[in-house]
Amino acid sequence: MAIGLAVSKSELDSRAGELARGFQKQFGDVLTLKGFLDTKTESDLTAMGYTAQEVAVLKTAMTDLFTLASIWSGQASQTSPYDFRQFVRQLWGVGSF
Repeated sequence: MAIGLAVSKSELDSRAGELARGFQKQFGDVLTLKGFLDTKTESDLTAMGYTAQEVAVLKTAMTDLFTLASIWSGQASQTSPYDFRQFVRQLWGVGSF
């Protein structure tokens, strides 16, 4: 007798579909936020309350995510290893392991 949730084709299909849709949505959201940040200067963002260091981390993190999205969509390639979490992890908050 199994305990917990039984694994079924339906459950696997659902999880796989949710993950795929999640990636699609998140990469689209990255493009939107990166586009917005590209129109803002450091002065614009420091006027909102960010420090210059925070602006640098935010913009670099979005650039990294944009690069990752470009690789995922086939618009770019990465020939050398790169940890895309390097700057993004500073935005994670709780759970930034």
